[in-house]
Amino acid sequence: MNKKLNRESIPEIGLLGMNHKTAPVELREKFSLNDEKITQYMNRLHGEGLAESVCVSTCNRVEIYFASNDMEKALDSILRALEEISDLPRKDFESILYKKYSKDVIIHVLTVTSSLDSLVVGEDEILGQMKDAYRKSSKEKRTGQVLNRLFHYSFKTAKKVRTETEIARNPLSVAYIATELAKKVFEDISERKVLLIGAGEMGELILKYLTKYNIKEIYLANRSFHNAERIAGGINREAHIIALTDIPAAAISADIIISSISTPDFIISQEQGREIVKGKNGQPLFMIDIAIPRSIDPATGRLDNIFLYNVDDLQTIADENLKNRLREVELAKELIEADVDEFYKWYEGLFVVPVIVNIQQKFEEIRVNELIKYRRKRLKHLTEEDFNIIEDLTNQIMTKTLHNPIMYLRNLDAGNEKEKKSMKDNVRIVEDLFGKGAIR
Repeated sequence: MNKKLNRESIPEIGLLGMNHKTAPVELREKFSLNDEKITQYMNRLHGEGLAESVCVSTCNRVEIYFASNDMEKALDSILRALEEISDLPRKDFESILYKKYSKDVIIHVLTVTSSLDSLVVGEDEILGQMKDAYRKSSKEKRTGQVLNRLFHYSFKTAKKVRTETEIARNPLSVAYIATELAKKVFEDISERKVLLIGAGEMGELILKYLTKYNIKEIYLANRSFHNAERIAGGINREAHIIALTDIPAAAISADIIISSISTPDFIISQEQGREIVKGKNGQPLFMIDIAIPRSIDPATGRLDNIFLYNVDDLQTIADENLKNRLREVELAKELIEADVDEFYKWYEGLFVVPVIVNIQQKFEEIRVNELIKYRRKRLKHLTEEDFNIIEDLTNQIMTKTLHNPIMYLRNLDAGNEKEKKSMKDNVRIVEDLFGKGAIR
């Protein structure tokens, strides 16, 4: 007989998390973890019920993917860790958490990695964040057979979604749209100089996007020298920090101006705009006014060689792009659904195949032993040919008897949470009926 396959060593997959849909930022930030804290907590949890784990901590989500042979213990351990991290009792945050198991975890991770669950559908940042989270967990040896395959599969699905749909073709981020517009004005953006006025979050984000193209020079105009230094540190670039009174002179040197400063009067008036144009000798100037109220006189946009966009202009482009992108979401969902089914068949087989083999082996052992016993006593008079017929008959009876329970095992779908049973619960019932309790 073959060595009995052990399904008890195969961990189930689970997920506990929160995101921008379930929790406001003031609550999410209490659970934010840096790499050092993730390593500290996740390594500890591996001694408290987790066999495998990947922790994803971003500004929009905190999710712990895990595999465990004791789901109840694993969940309790994670919740206790979250209590420590947030300094909150679980009754204050458990309602914002989602818990997923088995097939629902597979659906979720493929959906998240393909950016269908993002604040901005189709953005590409989440794929990098998921890869980083997995890579760090793998490096710490916290992943194994199940999560290794699941995350690699999710990366493959994300690539398929991006190449076979146009879900990421039109940008939705206001900062990204601003950068793309600047690239249309200037043939080589790396040769351009940028002036950022103010320290608004969106202005900083636009500057960060622009620095990806190695822009030539950066000027920062701010009321606070400290804030200007902080922005320069955030983009890891040298910058010229200037006073607000020096803006007109700096604007003549600049090719791109981003203004996110709140002032009672325009920081750049139409007349100042005219002087800037004159000083630039016909060179184009790209201006983004994302301040509320506006800080650049709208009339400036009517001057020759000035391309002025405000926050509403950028949002209008984003809204139109969103309409186009949402048409691609359904196609992306179909691709994800097909990959979920394919992965789930593999995952299901980890539990089902050993049980099927064990049941078949047990019944075969009983059949053979009973035939040997009867052959020695009651069926000694039969010829070898007649005995072979009986052997074939018992084999047919056994095969047909086991057909329905084996088909039931093959068709199990533990992804339905309404059944309130895990895959192991379903498998154990059949195994007990046909592999243990029914056999003496």
